[in-house]
Amino acid sequence: MQHLKTHYHPDITSLEGKSIIKRLTTRSIAMQGDYILLMYTARYEDYSLPGGGLDEGEDIITGMMRELREETGAMGITNITPYGTYEEYRPWYKPTHDIQHMISYCYTCEVHKELGTASLERY
Repeated sequence: MQHLKTHYHPDITSLEGKSIIKRLTTRSIAMQGDYILLMYTARYEDYSLPGGGLDEGEDIITGMMRELREETGAMGITNITPYGTYEEYRPWYKPTHDIQHMISYCYTCEVHKELGTASLERY
């Protein structure tokens, strides 16, 4: 899969001597015709590609489909195609590590126009 970009949060000036936790995630560029399915997050007041963290030992495609269904209620997920990866380095909010190194696997796919019920986390 093609590497698209590596992004460093403005507060990350160096990785030297830092404790880093790696997190694997997926992102979906879910389409229905000319439309792209985005997720609105009131917490951040923004729109983003649906996706999230992979469970321990979970297959990437399985995780991508699970996250897409959980966050949007998407049904009829087909034509899954690798798009690329991107990496992010950002401050970690728990005292166990200084920095989170997130690697996101992005896929394009098609979904049915009608969505089922999302099962979002409380936050």
